[in-house]
Amino acid sequence: MRPRRRRHLLANSSGKAAGKLPKPVFDDVSLRIFDLSNSNEPVLVLSAKTRPPAAGATEGFEEPKEITLIARTNLEGELKKIFFSQTDSRHLDVTPRMELIDAVDADGDGRGELLFRRTSDGGSAFAIYRVTSDHLWPLFEGTP
Repeated sequence: MRPRRRRHLLANSSGKAAGKLPKPVFDDVSLRIFDLSNSNEPVLVLSAKTRPPAAGATEGFEEPKEITLIARTNLEGELKKIFFSQTDSRHLDVTPRMELIDAVDADGDGRGELLFRRTSDGGSAFAIYRVTSDHLWPLFEGTP
Protein backbone atom coordinates (compact mmCIF):
# COMPACT_ATOMS: atom_id res chain seq x y z
CA MET A 1 0.00 0.00 0.00
CA ARG A 2 2.85 2.38 0.61
CA PRO A 3 4.00 2.43 -3.02
CA ARG A 4 0.53 3.51 -4.14
CA ARG A 5 0.43 6.24 -1.57
CA ARG A 6 3.87 7.45 -2.59
CA ARG A 7 2.84 7.54 -6.26
CA HIS A 8 -0.32 9.44 -5.29
CA LEU A 9 1.71 12.00 -3.35
CA LEU A 10 4.19 12.38 -6.20
CA ALA A 11 1.36 12.86 -8.69
CA ASN A 12 -0.22 15.52 -6.50
CA SER A 13 3.02 17.38 -5.91
CA SER A 14 3.97 17.34 -9.59
CA GLY A 15 0.47 18.47 -10.55
CA LYS A 16 0.68 21.46 -8.24
CA ALA A 17 4.07 22.52 -9.59
CA ALA A 18 2.85 22.16 -13.16
CA GLY A 19 -0.25 24.21 -12.35
CA LYS A 20 1.85 27.24 -11.35
CA LEU A 21 3.59 27.52 -14.70
CA PRO A 22 1.26 27.87 -17.67
CA LYS A 23 1.99 25.49 -20.52
CA PRO A 24 2.29 26.83 -24.05
CA VAL A 25 -0.05 25.66 -26.78
CA PHE A 26 1.54 24.06 -29.86
CA ASP A 27 0.20 24.66 -33.38
CA ASP A 28 1.36 23.39 -36.78
CA VAL A 29 3.39 20.58 -35.22
CA SER A 30 5.47 18.63 -37.73
CA LEU A 31 7.69 15.67 -36.85
CA ARG A 32 9.82 14.19 -39.62
CA ILE A 33 12.17 11.27 -39.12
CA PHE A 34 15.10 10.50 -41.43
CA ASP A 35 17.72 7.75 -41.68
CA LEU A 36 20.36 9.97 -43.24
CA SER A 37 23.20 7.43 -43.28
CA ASN A 38 21.22 4.21 -43.96
CA SER A 39 22.37 2.87 -40.58
CA ASN A 40 19.01 2.67 -38.76
CA GLU A 41 19.96 5.67 -36.61
CA PRO A 42 16.96 8.00 -36.85
CA VAL A 43 17.28 11.78 -36.93
CA LEU A 44 14.13 13.53 -35.71
CA VAL A 45 13.22 17.05 -36.84
CA LEU A 46 10.39 18.68 -34.91
CA SER A 47 9.00 22.05 -35.90
CA ALA A 48 6.08 23.84 -34.29
CA LYS A 49 4.59 27.20 -33.48
CA THR A 50 4.05 27.93 -29.82
CA ARG A 51 1.71 30.48 -28.44
CA PRO A 52 1.53 31.35 -24.79
CA PRO A 53 -1.62 30.47 -22.89
CA ALA A 54 -4.27 33.17 -22.63
CA ALA A 55 -2.89 35.94 -20.46
CA GLY A 56 -4.77 38.37 -18.27
CA ALA A 57 -5.20 41.99 -19.24
CA THR A 58 -2.50 43.05 -16.78
CA GLU A 59 0.19 40.85 -18.30
CA GLY A 60 2.20 41.89 -21.36
CA PHE A 61 1.50 40.41 -24.76
CA GLU A 62 3.88 37.64 -25.75
CA GLU A 63 4.27 36.95 -29.45
CA PRO A 64 3.99 33.37 -30.79
CA LYS A 65 7.34 31.66 -31.28
CA GLU A 66 8.50 29.19 -33.88
CA ILE A 67 10.73 26.33 -32.77
CA THR A 68 12.89 23.79 -34.57
CA LEU A 69 14.39 20.86 -32.67
CA ILE A 70 16.72 18.25 -34.13
CA ALA A 71 17.54 15.13 -32.13
CA ARG A 72 19.01 11.70 -32.71
CA THR A 73 19.28 8.52 -30.71
CA ASN A 74 22.45 7.56 -28.89
CA LEU A 75 23.79 4.02 -28.40
CA GLU A 76 21.38 3.43 -25.52
CA GLY A 77 18.41 4.42 -27.65
CA GLU A 78 17.83 7.71 -25.80
CA LEU A 79 17.16 10.92 -27.69
CA LYS A 80 19.97 13.49 -27.66
CA LYS A 81 19.36 17.11 -28.67
CA ILE A 82 21.55 18.16 -31.58
CA PHE A 83 20.08 21.58 -32.39
CA PHE A 84 17.38 23.89 -31.06
CA SER A 85 16.15 27.18 -32.48
CA GLN A 86 13.41 29.46 -31.16
CA THR A 87 12.44 32.75 -32.73
CA ASP A 88 9.57 35.14 -33.37
CA SER A 89 9.00 37.89 -35.90
CA ARG A 90 10.66 40.52 -33.68
CA HIS A 91 13.92 38.53 -33.32
CA LEU A 92 14.59 37.37 -36.87
CA ASP A 93 17.66 39.64 -36.96
CA VAL A 94 19.25 37.54 -34.19
CA THR A 95 17.82 34.06 -34.81
CA PRO A 96 16.46 33.21 -38.25
CA ARG A 97 13.41 31.02 -38.73
CA MET A 98 14.48 27.50 -39.74
CA GLU A 99 12.01 25.78 -42.09
CA LEU A 100 12.89 22.21 -43.02
CA ILE A 101 12.52 21.58 -46.75
CA ASP A 102 13.73 17.96 -46.99
CA ALA A 103 16.68 15.62 -46.69
CA VAL A 104 19.03 15.68 -49.69
CA ASP A 105 22.34 14.10 -50.70
CA ALA A 106 23.98 17.40 -51.56
CA ASP A 107 27.53 16.17 -52.07
CA GLY A 108 26.76 12.73 -53.57
CA ASP A 109 28.47 10.67 -50.88
CA GLY A 110 25.43 8.52 -50.06
CA ARG A 111 24.72 10.32 -46.77
CA GLY A 112 21.78 12.64 -46.41
CA GLU A 113 21.93 16.25 -45.31
CA LEU A 114 19.13 18.54 -44.15
CA LEU A 115 18.00 21.38 -46.41
CA PHE A 116 16.47 24.38 -44.63
CA ARG A 117 15.06 27.73 -45.66
CA ARG A 118 16.45 30.30 -43.23
CA THR A 119 14.29 33.41 -42.99
CA SER A 120 15.72 36.50 -41.33
CA ASP A 121 14.67 40.12 -41.26
CA GLY A 122 16.79 40.68 -44.39
CA GLY A 123 15.14 37.97 -46.49
CA SER A 124 15.44 34.22 -46.91
CA ALA A 125 18.13 31.86 -48.15
CA PHE A 126 18.77 28.14 -48.24
CA ALA A 127 21.18 26.27 -46.01
CA ILE A 128 22.42 22.67 -46.01
CA TYR A 129 23.56 20.99 -42.79
CA ARG A 130 25.16 17.62 -42.08
CA VAL A 131 23.99 16.00 -38.86
CA THR A 132 26.93 14.65 -36.87
CA SER A 133 26.84 12.79 -33.58
CA ASP A 134 26.57 15.95 -31.49
CA HIS A 135 25.81 19.00 -33.67
CA LEU A 136 24.89 20.37 -37.10
CA TRP A 137 27.78 21.02 -39.46
CA PRO A 138 27.04 23.73 -42.06
CA LEU A 139 27.93 22.64 -45.59
CA PHE A 140 26.29 25.64 -47.27
CA GLU A 141 24.60 28.77 -45.93
CA GLY A 142 23.27 31.21 -48.50
CA THR A 143 22.91 34.92 -47.81
CA PRO A 144 19.62 36.77 -48.31
